[in-house]
Formats: sequence, C-alpha cells, structure tokens
Amino acid sequence: MEKKNDFIDSIKRLFSRKDPDKKKDKVHGATAKDKYHNTVARFKKAGSPLRVSFFTAYDTIWNVVLFLLLAFTLLGIFLFSIGLGYFAALVSDEEVQAEDEILTSLTEMTESTTVTFGSGEVLGTLRSDLIRDTTEYENISENVTDALISTEDEHFYEHNGVVPKAFLRASLQEVSGSDASSGGSTITQQLVKNQMLTNDPTFDRKATELLLAFRVENIMSKEEILEAYLNAVSFGRNANGQNIAGIESAAEGVFGKSAADLNIAESAFLAGLPQNPYAYTPFNQDGSMKEPEMLEAGKNRQEFVLSRMLTEGAITQEEHDQAVAYNIYDNMASSVVVPNQNYPFLTDEIERRGVEIIKYILAEEEGISREDVDSTPLINQEYTQKANEAMRNEGYQIETTIDKTIYDTMQDTKDNTFSYYGQRSSLEAINATESEEETMLDHEVGMVLKDNSTGKILGFVGGRNYEESEINHATQTSRQAGSTMKPLSTYAPAIDQGLIVPDTVLLDEEFTIESLNYSPQNYSTEEYGLVSAKHALSNSYNLSTLRLWSQVQDHNPGQYLDNLGMNVSDELLGTPSLPLGTNTVSVEENVDAFSTFGNEGEMTQSYMIETITDPSGEVIYEQQQDPTQIFKDSTTFLMADMLKESFVTGSVYHIKDYYDSVQGVYDWSAKTGTSESFVDSWMIGFNPKVTLGIWMGYDRSIPQVYDTDDEQYYHLYNWRNMAQALTSVAPEQMGAYEEFQQPSSVREEEFCALTMELEDDCSSSMDRPIEGLIAEDTQFSNKSSLSDPEIQSRMGASIDSGLTNSDLRGRVTRTYDDRYTVGRSSSSSDDDEDEDEDEDEEDN
Repeated sequence: MEKKNDFIDSIKRLFSRKDPDKKKDKVHGATAKDKYHNTVARFKKAGSPLRVSFFTAYDTIWNVVLFLLLAFTLLGIFLFSIGLGYFAALVSDEEVQAEDEILTSLTEMTESTTVTFGSGEVLGTLRSDLIRDTTEYENISENVTDALISTEDEHFYEHNGVVPKAFLRASLQEVSGSDASSGGSTITQQLVKNQMLTNDPTFDRKATELLLAFRVENIMSKEEILEAYLNAVSFGRNANGQNIAGIESAAEGVFGKSAADLNIAESAFLAGLPQNPYAYTPFNQDGSMKEPEMLEAGKNRQEFVLSRMLTEGAITQEEHDQAVAYNIYDNMASSVVVPNQNYPFLTDEIERRGVEIIKYILAEEEGISREDVDSTPLINQEYTQKANEAMRNEGYQIETTIDKTIYDTMQDTKDNTFSYYGQRSSLEAINATESEEETMLDHEVGMVLKDNSTGKILGFVGGRNYEESEINHATQTSRQAGSTMKPLSTYAPAIDQGLIVPDTVLLDEEFTIESLNYSPQNYSTEEYGLVSAKHALSNSYNLSTLRLWSQVQDHNPGQYLDNLGMNVSDELLGTPSLPLGTNTVSVEENVDAFSTFGNEGEMTQSYMIETITDPSGEVIYEQQQDPTQIFKDSTTFLMADMLKESFVTGSVYHIKDYYDSVQGVYDWSAKTGTSESFVDSWMIGFNPKVTLGIWMGYDRSIPQVYDTDDEQYYHLYNWRNMAQALTSVAPEQMGAYEEFQQPSSVREEEFCALTMELEDDCSSSMDRPIEGLIAEDTQFSNKSSLSDPEIQSRMGASIDSGLTNSDLRGRVTRTYDDRYTVGRSSSSSDDDEDEDEDEDEEDN
C-alpha cells in the first residue's frame, strides 16, 4: 500500500484548488458527437461563458500568485542565507576586542589641553586643530538628549544596537551594487563608526559596525552611550571659527554657555549640526557670522529637529512654537575666550615649555633617555613633534606658576603707564646692510618677576604688542648684558673669594692694553681715582671694575657664571671686557642670576609649569627644585648692601624718590646696565622675596639714543611704575616688610681698605683705618708696601703697565658724602722719594 504524503497533498490542493476525494470532472461520450452534445449540455448547465472564463482565469492567476509567493520566499531565504554567510565571512577575521579596549576606544578621545593660573583661575584651552572639552552625562541638558534621540534614533531605548531593517537595506544595496549608502544607523552604530571605524561606505565596514554595536550595547548603558556620542561628534565651528567637537565645546562655542544650561531651541539647533556640521554651522572660518541666506539651512534643520521632538512627544505644542519663534542667531556668542586671544605671550610660552617637558616623558616611555634626545637631532625632532601633538590633543591639565592678578597688572601697566622711544628704521641697525629692505620697528620691552626661594615666575611681559611682534622679549631673546654683568662676573666672586669687601679701595683710571688696542672709558668719559668697591659698583664705573676683573680672572670666575646659567664661553672669560656685558642673556636668565642675591646665595631655577596631569587624573610631571648654593650668605648680604647704594647716589638715583617712599616696607637693591652704543638698557631689582628685571631696546641692534644727553632713562622709570603697580595689588608676594638679615658670618670691623689689612697691621704711611662690614673669611694680610702683589693685582697692574704707587695715594671716595685721604702726600720731596722707591721696586 502506497504511503500517503499529507504535506505533498496539501501543496497540491493549494495550487490546484481541487479535492482529491472528489471524482474527476471530465467530458463523457463514446463518440465525438456524444462529447459535443455533452459539452453543450454542460455549458448550458454552467451558465454564461463569462462566468466560465472568470473562474478559469481566477484559478490560473491564483496558481501563479501562489507559485511566485513560494518562489520569492525560497529566494529570500536563499539570499538571506547568502547574506548571513557573507556577513559571517566578513567578520570572521575581526579580532574580538576586550571590553576595556572597546570602552577606551569609545570614551577616550582627543581633547584640548586646559591651562590654569597658579592662583587657581582657568586660563583656557591651548590652540588645537580641534577644540574639544568632554563632559559627563549628568552635565548635559535633557533637552539635548531628547532632541538627539527624536531625530537620530527614536527607538534608542528599545533596540539592542541595531535595527534589522537597516542591515537588510545595506545587504540589498551591496548585492545590487548600489552607490547609495545605507542610512538609518542607530546612535550606537554612529558612535562605533566615528570612534572605532572608518567612513568607508563598504559592506565590510558596515558588518563590523553591526557586530560591534551589539557588543557595545552589552558593555555600556544607554546613558554611557549617549555621553560618549555627544562628546565625540563634530559640531562645526565656534564663534572664533575654530573646529569644535563635543557638546560642551559646542555649547560654549556657539551659545557661550554650558551644555547643562541649553534651552529647547538651542538644544535642537546643536542636535541638528552633526548631520552636516559645516553646512549648518552659523560661523565662517574667521569666526564671522554667515550671510543670512547661508543661515537658512541651519534654521531649517533646527525646525526639523523640533518637529521630530513634537512628533515623538518630547515637547508640547506650546514648547515647540516657542522654540521655533526663539531668535536663535541673536542669542549666539560673538566670540570665545581662548588663551591665545587674551594671553598670547603666555600661551605661546606654556606651549613651548610644555612640549619641552612632554617630549622627554614620551621618549622615556619608549626607552629613550633624555641624553639620547638631547644628543641626537633626529630623535629630538621626532619627540618634539609627538609632544607638540600630544600637548594639543591629549587633554592634559597644566597648572602654571603665573599669578593672574600679577600678570594682568603687568600687562595693564606696560600698556598704560610705560614710556617708550619712537619707532626706528631697521636700516639704523649697527649690522644693517645696504641691500636689505627697510622695516619700522617699535621700541620693545621685556620683564620677568620671579619668587627667589621657589623659582616660580609669577608674571612677565613678553613685549609691547603681540600682533606687531610675537617675539617673547622676556624669555626668548638674548641681548648684551651690559653692566648687569659687573656684580655677577666680578664683584660677587671677588667678595666670595675674600678678595674685597664693600669698602675695599679700587683705582678708577684710564689704561690701554696695547696688544689689544683696547682703551676703555667710563660712561661719563671721566676718571674717578680711588673709590670704594661699593661706590664703583653702585655708580657702575667701568675702569675700576675692569682693573678688579683682571685680578678675579685668576680665581676661576667661570665656576660662578656656569652655576648661574650664564653660559659664558672660555673665550669671553679670557677677555678684559666681560664685566661690561659683552655676553648675551635673556631677561629670565639675568633675573635668575640676580635672584641668588635675594636668596642667601642659593640658586633656584626659574620655572613656569608646576604640574601636568593626564586626562585620567595622574600627575605625569611635577616641578622638583634642586637648589644650588652658588655664593656664601655673607657674599649675598654684602652684595645687597652695596647695591642699595644704587638708589641713593648710584646709577638708579633717577628714581630715588620711589626708593625713599618704600624704605621700611620694601628692601630693594638694584643694578642697571647699558650695552655699547645704548642698544640695550637693563635694570634688575631684587629684595629678599622677589627679583624684578626689565630690558628695553629694539629687535635689531639699533641705538635707543645717539648721545648720552638724549637718554630719558625709560627703563628706570618703567621699572619703578611696574614695582609700584605690583606692590599695590600684591604686597605680600612682592616682599613687603621682609628685610635682608645680616648673617653671623658678617660683622663690623676696623681695617684698612686700600691695603686690606686689619687695623693692628695697618701702616699710616700707606693707609688709614675705617670701620666697615667684612666677611669672616675676608683675606686680610700684613703689607710692607703698596707694591704688594695683592694690592697691585687689585689695581690692575696686569693690564696697566703704567701703574705707579703714586696712583694709589690721594683721596678715596667711599661715598659722595664720605671721603678720606690715604698715603704720604704732605710734601713734594716725599712724593719724589716715593716715586724713586716705586721705580726700584718695579725694576725688581
């Protein structure tokens, strides 16, 4: 018995519409005539021919439809199987990423580096190709998330990362070879595509996107996905014309407010931007507002978003109408405050110093030492570039030493109370050439304020106008030091070696070094004879200083200058003119050196970056001081004492009124300097708390004045104006009521200052005792005559072949108000006898 197949029979019935249990309905008859009659009879019985034709056609069409339905169903299953297999093939080689790797890829993105003042205020973000400030979900207005979901993914809270129809659509497009890319991606897919994949419109990328979207939905909550998406996507440009990404940067850059404070109209506008950021953004590249007709696209997009919010029930009709009526463009920001806009010199300096720090950190992470970076130009270049990119995009937090109040006061004072010489032609430069093109140059200024003990730079002035000259004259230009080198190269080392004390007698007379054809002069072109070291230094005499320098050169002054960071070459150390400042220094370097006098001889390297923190909150850099004791505390106290006289009767007497007004509050000492031909002007003032230095000049070697009588001493008056302004706003930080404390190594003593003998050894025929400050290790010794090598060396015998003992007799100027006479000068016969003795001694 044949087995009955119910499934086959059912299919047959479906297509034949016949009952197998019924008998076959066919035409009967033995002959053709019988069949004809039977057929006619059946037509008569069936009725109208149209009725027969209808049912015949109906049966035929029904069978065709059923056939096609089955065929397409089978084809669909076949194609789906192929697509599923193709999908599996595409993702079969996809590496399965760990959850933490996926989270890192989706949530860690390039972010602008933020800088803060040392006083706590936020300076802003450093310049970058893309401005991005990330924020947390809790700090994003609900209006923003409602607008985003209503427009981009209305089923966001229902699906598991993928809407199946999107996958089918993408499959058909790929199979058909369509150029159109599949739309309708979920927010999760868009996040995956933006952060983990490329934008290639291929099915390979789409398949990976779908797979990752499923995984992301299992790893992250919906709120975390929204937070990551809104921190990642582009929002066009801000009011400065800068490229922006992330909802916080968009809110600040477009509307000047935080993402938490956006209203419905503003939220709808921003939520519409990511679809086509640069078409909908209201700002041009220069930050200006687009023309009205160009703004319509953004407004239309906003209204579309609002309509979707209304449709999805996120807002009411009343809220919709109010948002549409809201004048979105009138409520946009006119500009965005960024560091380089209001603080260009400071921003540039922080970027430069930050790159210098980070390049070593990056190199060390890859096993390359600091020494290798410094010694290999290609390695240095590589890590400098990496550090530069990291500085702008890795979201560091940089804390500076700069006090905002002090810095702002310095800029305001520089702009409003400083005096300057006029513009000069570049053709007036000492090194100008006939063929060069003429440019007009402003008279420039650079200043630095440093805390002596910590090394912190509290503020600086980089220049007059950043738009005219971006050169940082405080930190990046090196100019001839002028007479500011005298205390550093000569007087401080001489005191530290015990060669002199403030009252030691020096000789200020002209001389000529024949072999070098060198005949220096004083600033005034006069000679001052026998003078105390204090008087010579405070009045910045050249001749007496150079004579003393000839002695100091034999006592290794280079060790002091090296430790001070002055970088003076051996060749310059061997020249007779170094104390006149033939070397070059920056304002920062000069301030660093003088700060040792205000810090008991201890050198703290100046710095401007306190800490650098990475986005995770880990401190990757923190300034560590390693102070160096350069001078003895006795030396620096005596130097401070000598340089106070600069304000009273010395080179700073033009602002003596200021010094007198602050005595008892601020214990200032100072040294001025002017390089050859009046090209550079300096003043460095210090007290026990801070050091404040100023340089003035032109960006080329142009004399500021061409005659001594024309000098207006602008550097002195500007220093005074700055000191007054700073002590007004920050008295404690400027050292109010702090005084130089005399150490136990310094005492008052009776001694002979010409011969450097203690009172008991002093011969009245050569010198007379005075009372003054000395250091405990000052080298006093009994002298038999003025021809003693120590005296002769101090008086410059090695550079003045015409030096005689008669030059060492006469009146000594201790100060302008204190003079005394040394040596036998009562009769001409005595003088002649002494001259004969001198000649005999010199011959020996």
